[in-house]
Amino acid sequence: MELSKHAIHLVDFNPAKGGEIGKLRPAILMSADEDNALLATVIVIPLSTHIEPDALPYRFTLMPREKLERPSDACINEIRALSRSRIKEKIATITPQEAKTITQALCTLVG
Repeated sequence: MELSKHAIHLVDFNPAKGGEIGKLRPAILMSADEDNALLATVIVIPLSTHIEPDALPYRFTLMPREKLERPSDACINEIRALSRSRIKEKIATITPQEAKTITQALCTLVG
């Protein structure tokens, strides 16, 4: 399966531990296309339908599109690397402006 940066895929987050996000849910692929093709792991930001308004840099709300049927928060503070085997079907893509906002928020969190 081809994996593209900023695509939203269903991802299997189980088993979760402690306060980690779990279950099968959408997530944004944040790793570069070259890394997605080469490495055994990908970097993802999980989505949640539990909306927290005005929660940047921790969360950013995405509106429905393609097969993403409900408004969803990108849980930026939950970013993680996972095995490619956890990545399932592609359901949508984020816009360049959304990608820029999420990347800036991530830089704020780790900076």
